[in-house]
Amino acid sequence: MKTTVYCKPTSKGVHSFYLLIGSEEFFLFSQAYRKGVEEYYGRGVHFDESMNYSKAHNDSAVIRTMKKIPMYVKYVEKEYVIEVLEQTKKRNSQNYRLRCA
Repeated sequence: MKTTVYCKPTSKGVHSFYLLIGSEEFFLFSQAYRKGVEEYYGRGVHFDESMNYSKAHNDSAVIRTMKKIPMYVKYVEKEYVIEVLEQTKKRNSQNYRLRCA
């Protein structure tokens, strides 16, 4: 299932970020509008690329946004009982539980 992070302007000067998993959409966070962030996340970015600092091209606004994403994704995972991050998938797997017991 393809996971995408995208943003859209919701009101004047505000971006809202969403996590799209298949056909389900989850709200992540809102932040002040930045043109570079709109250019990078506006059309949607695959989840792995959403936190790839080498793609930010030294745009500080994009880098700050990339740092926020994992924190909010962890919250959404707990709130809606979904698995997005590899670390969460590994922790919830049956094999991992058997090894730690």
